[in-house]
Amino acid sequence: MAEHIHWKKTTNPNYLGAFAFEDGKDMIVTVQDVRTETIQNAQGKEDKLVAHFENGVLPLILNTTNMKTIAKVTGSAYIDEWVGKKLQLYVDLVSAFGTTTEAVRVRDFAPN
Repeated sequence: MAEHIHWKKTTNPNYLGAFAFEDGKDMIVTVQDVRTETIQNAQGKEDKLVAHFENGVLPLILNTTNMKTIAKVTGSAYIDEWVGKKLQLYVDLVSAFGTTTEAVRVRDFAPN
């Protein structure tokens, strides 16, 4: 039987997306580092803050919503203080660009 491959996994396979989650399951990750990277998106190349995680989990391109939540969960607005902290990620439906789509979000509490 052929392997099932989500089409979104082929559009930007270097970064974490909703495709990487089992249905209805959260993912607990540990921040390894956070740095600015140049990414390719529909608008062209753009510098974005990216969180890298331990244990081979794909990195996550951070948006303002997730950065605010990480600051709350870690107790720090300073990205260097996020290293080593655990986060609980999940998939949520969000409205963006006139459509509803799945997005990776950070839970607003520290995982157990």
